[in-house]
Amino acid sequence: MTKNDEPSVDCGVASDRAVLRGVMRLESVDAYEELFAPISERVAATSEAYSIDISAVPLMNSSGIRALASLVLEAKDAGCKLVLIGCQSVAWQRKSVPSLQALYDELEVQLH
Repeated sequence: MTKNDEPSVDCGVASDRAVLRGVMRLESVDAYEELFAPISERVAATSEAYSIDISAVPLMNSSGIRALASLVLEAKDAGCKLVLIGCQSVAWQRKSVPSLQALYDELEVQLH
């Protein structure tokens, strides 16, 4: 795995958007929850819309998709509108991300 493939989360300072990058093949949902903790904190602390950009994630395993679903449910519990931004050309995003809309009416999926 190259440095560009390393999974990362960038929430920026006082930002309303998180950017995920890299190949997401962590070993468990717990490992993802640790990686996604900054996003969880922001979602819980805001009533404004929050965006998660996953367009730079070419691969996410099932544990990661499960953890992403947990973030959607956390946003629902917090009453925070959530926007997932991805790429239509990335197979896992095209197939899996739209199904998360069933979890929360205020989830908007934008696949470009």
